[in-house]
Amino acid sequence: MIDIYEARDPTIVDVILESSSFQDALDQLHYLDAIAQRDKRIASLVATARDEVHVARERTKNVRSRVHAETQVVAVRTQQQREVKGQLLANRSSLSGKRSRQKSQLASTRDQEKVLIAEANALAAEDARIRSRLAAAQGATDSTPSASGLIWPVNGPVTSPFGYRWGRLHAGIDIGVPYGTPIHAAAAGTVVLAAWTGGYGNYTCIDHGGGLATCYAHQSSYAVSAGAQVSQGQVIGYVGSTGHSFGAHLHFEVRINGNPVDPLGYL
Repeated sequence: MIDIYEARDPTIVDVILESSSFQDALDQLHYLDAIAQRDKRIASLVATARDEVHVARERTKNVRSRVHAETQVVAVRTQQQREVKGQLLANRSSLSGKRSRQKSQLASTRDQEKVLIAEANALAAEDARIRSRLAAAQGATDSTPSASGLIWPVNGPVTSPFGYRWGRLHAGIDIGVPYGTPIHAAAAGTVVLAAWTGGYGNYTCIDHGGGLATCYAHQSSYAVSAGAQVSQGQVIGYVGSTGHSFGAHLHFEVRINGNPVDPLGYL
């Protein structure tokens, strides 16, 4: 009791002073001790709860931080996916356009191929008819060879040589000269053909004897007719773009026994 009194706890002192007996004081002190122990437990529980709340708050903060970071990652990946998807759609559209253009080009190429084949067949047929007509005409005319060599029918550059191109024989040379340029006979001879001849347009052939003939295609007009005798250098027609032609020029041929040969070997 003395120790309790000397502790000078106001509550305990009051209990002692107000107690009616020693036993009453002990009972009151036991009651106060029980209350104190309960307060300590409550304080401990409160402290523990505070610690748990602090830990929970830290965990929540960490979770929120991770969620925010993951949300940012998801947003970035979503944007990347959108960009990739957009690029794929653009590539698909571009590929579809390329395929469409390729199909169109293929169809156009096939159409052009058909046209070229038809033209080649037509020119082959024309060439066969020309050979036949030259053979018949040369058989009916004087076969005495020309005394002079061939001269250029017009003065201009060769824009397309003799030889095979696009799967067919280009049976002469193309000479680039303006529309209406006078065409001169490469040598003296007999006009055996002066008529429209399919792809050659206005077409003139001159027999020079000895199986040699020269032919002039795509003329705008004639200056001689079949059966006429012409001298070397005489005007026989005028340059044009008749028949299968893409511009004014002279298509000039040299034929031996009806077969086309390279004119540059005779000029």
